[in-house]
Amino acid sequence: MKIIGIEAFLSWAYVEELPKAGREPVMLGGRSGGGASGYAGGWDAVSQQGELLAEMVSDGRPNQYGVLPIAIDCGPPDPDALAAHDAISALDHWEVGFPDDWNPLADMNLSAADIADCVGRARGRILLTDGKGRVRFRQRPAELVRHHAIMRSAPDWQAKAPVGSFVLGTNGKPAWFRKVVVTEGVTSFEREVDGFNPKSRRPWHDAYKKMTLTPDPMLAAVDRAEYEVWFAALDEVRRTLGAPGVLTGHVVEPAQRLARPWENRVAS
Repeated sequence: MKIIGIEAFLSWAYVEELPKAGREPVMLGGRSGGGASGYAGGWDAVSQQGELLAEMVSDGRPNQYGVLPIAIDCGPPDPDALAAHDAISALDHWEVGFPDDWNPLADMNLSAADIADCVGRARGRILLTDGKGRVRFRQRPAELVRHHAIMRSAPDWQAKAPVGSFVLGTNGKPAWFRKVVVTEGVTSFEREVDGFNPKSRRPWHDAYKKMTLTPDPMLAAVDRAEYEVWFAALDEVRRTLGAPGVLTGHVVEPAQRLARPWENRVAS
């Protein structure tokens, strides 16, 4: 039994083994079909050349495992590669959720209000509600794992620490804002408006400035959510493959990564 890490194992399955299946060549040229004897010599040679090209050219469509088939016959995929595909496909029934106190930005020294704002906006990007009213991760975990196996990669979670600066007005100076209560019909609500009084040429007494963070930490939260889902999905696949009798030629080890590597880390 070969000992191998889960990432290398899945890349081996999707890059080296599963492309052996489902080969559907494009036929360039055809058989002579036993034509008149006067054409036998030259036309048979053309036909044979067409058959050879058919063995070497793929039509570009993926096979049943979602990868491009190789254009020569290398035999069937290794049974362990088929088991890997089955384990990943089982993730289609996997439910992904994030706890209410989920904080992927602990290394960025942000205020509680900034974290809540960024995480709230990130949730809107990474989650969706399906036709049955269930909230799920926007990208299917199976597709996420399969993509990075083929690319021999991992989701990028690293991010620069954001720099705070004032929101600027059209004059290039920090802008002022204030909130006023607006009534429309029987409904009253707050609206943010310009906080600068043009008559006194000074800010209103209740005006305030706003800060903006660059780069937007919300983008880091989205990337890190993807990393967390990918890592958890990898471990789920590894546990499935580790059950007795699933693999015949490999022993798969856990990923040599951290589940949340940004924790206890100072952002660059």
